Amino acid sequence: MMDQPSSSLAPAGETRPGLALLSLGLIRQIARKASSVWARARMESVRRDPAALVGRLRRATSVLVVCHGNIIRSPFAAQLLRHTLGPGTHVSVMSAGVDALPGRAAHPNALRIAEALHVDMSRHAASRLSQELVDRADVIFAADLQQLTTICRRFPDARPKTFLLACLAPRTPLEVRDPINGDDTVFARCFTHILDVIHPIARTLMTVSPQR
Repeated sequence: MMDQPSSSLAPAGETRPGLALLSLGLIRQIARKASSVWARARMESVRRDPAALVGRLRRATSVLVVCHGNIIRSPFAAQLLRHTLGPGTHVSVMSAGVDALPGRAAHPNALRIAEALHVDMSRHAASRLSQELVDRADVIFAADLQQLTTICRRFPDARPKTFLLACLAPRTPLEVRDPINGDDTVFARCFTHILDVIHPIARTLMTVSPQR
């Protein structure tokens, strides 16, 4: 009797591991895309009606700024916000990265561009986003949608207090893009964007809510 040819098809009712992994990967990709679209729509809604964000900021005593590695955007934004609020502020400003390597210094390009803008990042050491930092913050600002969706996925309770950094600056791009692979011009453009978005945040923080 001749041998029956082997079949590459799995028996009925069984799924090949490779196909299952491919399907799972596709589902995750679709879910991430849907999450990003939904988050963008929510942030655009906040831009149109920022009352909820403004109310939180006026009551806030702690603000957390988040980017990817906590070596460029979030430390610059946090230090700029501290400088703008001044030494007498009641607001604590922190920064962190969703995938930061703790203790890492600021990016050399960031240090150079920040210094030209009179913002000192020389003593910065990166911090990784943690439950403790999330719990301490009254308002969390993410640099872009990727960080926003990551924060809301890892820390679901933080969703109502998490916003994009540019929400109060409607004439600027909604996301502050990562300049990590760019030259000084790209870094300068990013930091100019951050300058534009930090000032309305600072003005709001300095407007004391009667409920505070």
